[in-house]
Amino acid sequence: MLIGRTILVTALGCTAASQAWADARSDVLAGIQRCGVINDDRVWLDCVYGANQPMRAQLGLTPAPEFQQRLVPAAGTALPQQLALNPSQTQSVPRSNEKPGFWSRVLGTDPPLAVARMSSYRFEPSGAFVVALANGQEWRQTDILGGKATWLKKPSAYTVTITKGTFGSFGLRTDDSPRSYKVERLK
Repeated sequence: MLIGRTILVTALGCTAASQAWADARSDVLAGIQRCGVINDDRVWLDCVYGANQPMRAQLGLTPAPEFQQRLVPAAGTALPQQLALNPSQTQSVPRSNEKPGFWSRVLGTDPPLAVARMSSYRFEPSGAFVVALANGQEWRQTDILGGKATWLKKPSAYTVTITKGTFGSFGLRTDDSPRSYKVERLK
């Protein structure tokens, strides 16, 4: 009788473990599929790396960088193909009708407000940068003490992601670095 219970408990444990593996694999595959709307190869690849986070967490591996995880569209968010990013024509990322909450901003799970190619950048005398995006938006760094950008390539070599932070703040990061800068919108 004791042996039968031991076998039953072991079998149930194995079933639960294989179900957990299947769930993480399903989550990864679903995330990769949602990344499919992104036409820019570099941004798509970062999205795919971010989509692998459920399996990385399950295996105890170091997490994917936050900027990659944020690129993965939320489950249930259908992004039409015509709004997908294109290297030559970028635009704001469509928003869901549901407003993200405080915790989604703190945990970094909010979808980006915009993902666009940089069209120009300049540095002000204070050291703050001003970035113009291909979608017409312009952003200025607000927290110079948080660090200065060291961009050396031509502006079009950078894809910029703008995210909403807590308490009405905004973050800007480029595809070549996980570093995020606090910014304000100029236009």
